[in-house]
Amino acid sequence: MPSTKKRVNLTIPDEVYERLQAYKAKYGLSNDATACLQLIVQQLNGLDRTELVFNYISKNSVEALSQMSFEGFSALKDAQLDLFHKG
Repeated sequence: MPSTKKRVNLTIPDEVYERLQAYKAKYGLSNDATACLQLIVQQLNGLDRTELVFNYISKNSVEALSQMSFEGFSALKDAQLDLFHKG
């Protein structure tokens, strides 16, 4: 049966394959494709979050960022909530 999903064929070095096998064992995954898909999604999500943080930093003055740093984690937590709600 045809699929509307895209296929990706990867050839990877032995060292990467060994790391993939360790990842599968650690998380109880049964096949390489599942492990690769999970890792790809995690990396893409991480890149999205990093971009949000860099955008937030670039839109704030040094003074505002310094004030947040001075105020500590509560200010950063509030800023994080704002950032992800506006995202």
